[in-house]
Amino acid sequence: MNFQTTVFKSLLENRDLNTIESKELARIFFDKSVDNVKLSSLLTLLHIKGESFNEIYAFVKLLKKKSKKINLKGDLMDTCGTGGDSKNSFNFSTAVSILLASCGVKIAKHGNRSITSKSGSFDILESLGININLNDNEQKKFFNHHGICFLFAPNYHQSLKNVSQLRNSLPFRTIFNLLGPLLNPTKLKYQLLGVSRKENLITHSQCLKKLGIKKAWTVYNLNGFDELTTTGTNLIYEINNKVLKKKELNPKELGFKIRSENDLIGGTSKENAFILRRVFEGETGAIRDNILLNTAAGLLVSEKVKYINDGILLAKKAIDNGLASKKLKSLIK
Repeated sequence: MNFQTTVFKSLLENRDLNTIESKELARIFFDKSVDNVKLSSLLTLLHIKGESFNEIYAFVKLLKKKSKKINLKGDLMDTCGTGGDSKNSFNFSTAVSILLASCGVKIAKHGNRSITSKSGSFDILESLGININLNDNEQKKFFNHHGICFLFAPNYHQSLKNVSQLRNSLPFRTIFNLLGPLLNPTKLKYQLLGVSRKENLITHSQCLKKLGIKKAWTVYNLNGFDELTTTGTNLIYEINNKVLKKKELNPKELGFKIRSENDLIGGTSKENAFILRRVFEGETGAIRDNILLNTAAGLLVSEKVKYINDGILLAKKAIDNGLASKKLKSLIK
């Protein structure tokens, strides 16, 4: 029985692939030896079964080998999530990355334009007037000056262009939509990673642990958001020096008002850019609360504070004293 037959048999029987099979599966997507009909079938079967840790990690390892790297100095953090929660919420991870930078956290924000929503992380950056297409020297200068940079995924993962047509031909999200937060082209020490499916809490936490991250939170809100929210209980898998712990976070216990999902809805990239400016200029409400909650988590993960309540106070202070707005304006200049 050849490899393809074995893999198809396993997936048709709803079985996870082992390490060797997963490596071979990842490889055939990029060696052009298999036609698109078979590749589409494999992606469909993976999606129906649910992608396992072995399968996701095999793709991550291969794509990291193929990717272009950038060397940035410092204890770096990313706030990139998987997306795909279909909530059309505001671009929280982008706002959080800028607020964290204003609090002194070194940020290497990896991301892309929107695939399923009105506005992706790099759509809002463009609407704000931040240049996302810097070459490596410009990127390093930008990072050294601002303590934050924005790493546009297509500039670092050219090999993914080979499967873009295949991905776009399928009417559902595939394993490739799960990989973004695990493919940052620089070396991270910290990460705040949101997932849109509960089962990916463990797959992505295991990947981060295997990739050698020092400290990270993989988060999922029980209402289906791929980030911490004030709509209800949040589930967290914390990685701390390779030790994995499960936690729950109730926003009410941190003093936040419980919000409805509608309170968190964003708009187009231009509308989200307008909302972000307003929040950084002092506007209060649900969007600000959710930015504060995720920023506080980022401050805790990056070891800037010892307790999440201290992170909330520090994040509030950075907005209220104008540091966040000043940081945003400097990035646009």
